[in-house]
Amino acid sequence: MSLMPQISSDSQDDKPSAVTFLGLQGRNSIVSLGCGSALNRIDNHIRLMAALNLTFYVGIDRVPEAAPSPSGFFSDPDEMEKLLARIYRGDPQRFWRALKLFPNTWVEELWGFHCAAVVCQRVEPDCRWEEVIASMRPKLVLQEDLHGCERQQLRGLGYIRSWLKVRRYDLQPFRPWSIFPGELNLILWRRRDFDDEEVQASRWKPLYRLGERFIG
Repeated sequence: MSLMPQISSDSQDDKPSAVTFLGLQGRNSIVSLGCGSALNRIDNHIRLMAALNLTFYVGIDRVPEAAPSPSGFFSDPDEMEKLLARIYRGDPQRFWRALKLFPNTWVEELWGFHCAAVVCQRVEPDCRWEEVIASMRPKLVLQEDLHGCERQQLRGLGYIRSWLKVRRYDLQPFRPWSIFPGELNLILWRRRDFDDEEVQASRWKPLYRLGERFIG
């Protein structure tokens, strides 16, 4: 069975706002900030949903309309169908009912509304969302497509960079540049009080702690 979009046709009047939805389901949601008008290449986001056992994918942007890209929504549709079948207990099509898009919404409106994870793709220059993200208290923050885009610097706001979880969650490079061998073109931040067992158990613990102190 192919994974085909089944987007809800609810009218805008019947649809709750992003803040209303997150107030109810934030703990079960991954939130894409500045998702754009055509969502695409969200494979790593689905991997985080599976890792954190999340149900809802929330996309917000100031654009007037937002929808899945007709081509390229997933980089690897077959793998994503398997992951979504695991998340939704054998029915990957349930994802389309759990996909909640909120155009005409500014990132700053989400201040203080908790969610489980945040993702940012292709953040426009001069968009500094660190304080908003920190106020949302996500366990993980993934930023992809870093070239020419604004990097969110969460160090000092209760977050540290995590290389171990990139491997643990099998996050894949996001359009890496061939001139930089081994480049991932992504950054994963972990909330400092979330799930630190890999570092605690590692024989390289002192090096990881050193990296956390000076790099992330």
